[in-house]
Amino acid sequence: MVRAYLRNAFSGGVALALAALLAAVPAFAAPAKKFAIGLGVDFASGDYGTDTTTDSLRVPLTLDYFPSDRLDFELVIPYLYQNNSNTILAGGMRFPFERHMGMRQTSFDTGDSQSGLGDISLTAGYLLVQASEYLPSVRPLLYLKFPTADEDKGLGTGEFDVGAGIGAAKWFGPWYTFAEARYIFQGSNSDLGLKDYATAEGEAGYRLTQRFLPTISLWWSAPPADDASDLVEARLKEKYWMTDDVYLEGYLGKGLSDGTADIGAGLAAFFSF
Repeated sequence: MVRAYLRNAFSGGVALALAALLAAVPAFAAPAKKFAIGLGVDFASGDYGTDTTTDSLRVPLTLDYFPSDRLDFELVIPYLYQNNSNTILAGGMRFPFERHMGMRQTSFDTGDSQSGLGDISLTAGYLLVQASEYLPSVRPLLYLKFPTADEDKGLGTGEFDVGAGIGAAKWFGPWYTFAEARYIFQGSNSDLGLKDYATAEGEAGYRLTQRFLPTISLWWSAPPADDASDLVEARLKEKYWMTDDVYLEGYLGKGLSDGTADIGAGLAAFFSF
């Protein structure tokens, strides 16, 4: 009861904070570009600790809004495809579906491919500390996931998620470093055994040219469900500015734990205006 009350109170607080940020008129100078739109595709393949390999595609449409040089909002609307339904997608992370078959009735064969709208998410960030010679930039954030994916297809959990986090970034000449941690409160779904979980990411890179920045990153997440395991993934990333307003992002990923995709890859294009 206490845990549920705290989750509900936190969820309400995140919703109110997001609404207040959206309605606020910040007293900072507006940046040159207030909007950005991006379209990408992500591929992942792995058995996620089961006897069946799941191949999946995610096509996210990303909408960014920068009302000031400190405040930012990001809305992500993904379209999903998976060649079977042996896994459940929770906040972008997969865990085995078949382990819950004894508790949860479905109207489809888990061997069937599925596709449809994924869970839409909204993230709000605020640049609390601007980078200086000795200090990194520090950006707290709030996160809200809407249950727009079809739970019965295994495309989502059917629950709202809320969370908070903090990130820091620092340049050392051409060297770039970044770290971020989040804690996510998942909605209650006893059939899936959902759990609140923490994530952490570290990233470092070297700017080879004025327009090209390759990086390596290591990402970790605590188990998002009772039958899931820790998730660990390493990625080789790149960011290339074609012009001042158009840039590309890509990555190759390798899972380092049983519950993570064996391999992953992605590419996205963004346009600022």
